[in-house]
Amino acid sequence: MEHAICFISTASNNFTVGEIETLLPKWREKNNKENIKGMLLFSEGNFFQVLEGEKTKVLELFQRIKEDHRHNNIIQVVGKDLSKGSCDHYIVEHLDEAEYSKPELVSQYCESVKGMDLETQQQIKNILKSFIDTRVL
Repeated sequence: MEHAICFISTASNNFTVGEIETLLPKWREKNNKENIKGMLLFSEGNFFQVLEGEKTKVLELFQRIKEDHRHNNIIQVVGKDLSKGSCDHYIVEHLDEAEYSKPELVSQYCESVKGMDLETQQQIKNILKSFIDTRVL
């Protein structure tokens, strides 16, 4: 059974941009290797993440994330079983000022969840749009 979880969280205060730049590619490699698909975006100390894959693996990973001291204020937006997976791979990005409020980013990232039901797609799209567009300059 495929399962998807979408959540936002705040990075702990001791997370530096350099650490993020080092960790993002490692997380992408590890999740791709584990057949976890989705996306992880980091912006201004916050994470937006979609995890998709075999239900047991996704739930175990999400539990580890909830116990990880590097994440605070985790808010789960979506958690549901899927009839089929929609993501091709695991995307990671650090959105810096150059990407501030680019509407095409929402469309680009939403391409990876097009296989999900329309309600879930819309939920993820709304949260993603807010995540990208409400950044502080």
